Amino acid sequence: MATVAAAAPPPLNVVRIERMPMGSGLQNARGTDNAEPVGDLGVWHVPQYMPGYPTSATIWPRVVIIQCVSDLCPGYEVTPELGRGEYLFFLPAGR
Repeated sequence: MATVAAAAPPPLNVVRIERMPMGSGLQNARGTDNAEPVGDLGVWHVPQYMPGYPTSATIWPRVVIIQCVSDLCPGYEVTPELGRGEYLFFLPAGR
């Protein structure tokens, strides 16, 4: 009896985001970072610079909506308007 191999899952969409000082992506380099999907929630995460963090602030997620072109998203800066929190995700809009 022949065994049937399980089908490989479809590849995840790639979303790239620009690196920004005091914001999205790796801080000591130029270019873009590949973001990681956060479960099946439709939001993505990339390491970011969060001034003054970590803190004892309540830990809850924030979502930044970013207008993207295809798989490339402009970077974002961490500003006081985003509030305090440890996790910052982004939602690519316009893709």
